[in-house]
Amino acid sequence: MKPFLLMALLCAQVWQLANANEVEERLNRALTSLDNFTADFKQTLIDDNKKIVQQSMGKVSIQRPGKFRWVYQKPYQQQIIADGKELWVYDVDLDQATVKPIDVGLSTAPIMVLMKKQRVESEFDVSELGKRKLLYWIELKPKDKDMEFNRIYIGLDGDTVKAMDLRDSFGQSTRIVFENLHTNVIFNPKTFRFDPPAGVDVFGVGG
Repeated sequence: MKPFLLMALLCAQVWQLANANEVEERLNRALTSLDNFTADFKQTLIDDNKKIVQQSMGKVSIQRPGKFRWVYQKPYQQQIIADGKELWVYDVDLDQATVKPIDVGLSTAPIMVLMKKQRVESEFDVSELGKRKLLYWIELKPKDKDMEFNRIYIGLDGDTVKAMDLRDSFGQSTRIVFENLHTNVIFNPKTFRFDPPAGVDVFGVGG
């Protein structure tokens, strides 16, 4: 191989590595901003034929690591609450709640991308997609093949997480857009605690 061609290949490899590191750093900075975070969200489920199956909206609060409150307000009411040890799912209309250890309930769920404090590249292959529809998109491919989704796309505005697009093996897409974001929130400790209301049936075993 000619010296100048070898040098060009080496320079290209160095540039690709530096660019990959820059993308990972940017995403890790963005996830760090979720340490104490609240937002409204809109969620859309799209089938493999690109048709909208369901739309919902609500509010989310996150305190990393391990605590969150994800509340669906429309079209039905449901609360998903993690206190760091237990995961509660409360279906308001059914007067029913389930509980399980958080490590069991969320071990392969994509919400864990937002919840954990370790660097994202430890569990995902990270790729830059660039700017699309006003956001800067990054693709995550799970190294754990048991995860619920085989592709996760995160849309950033600067260093702020504004959207997620979760793709499963059946061709379905779950798109989540965050609005009215607030960071560095000081939470009431009760925010991430769930006490079943009187008359609610509880199933499962906690942590």
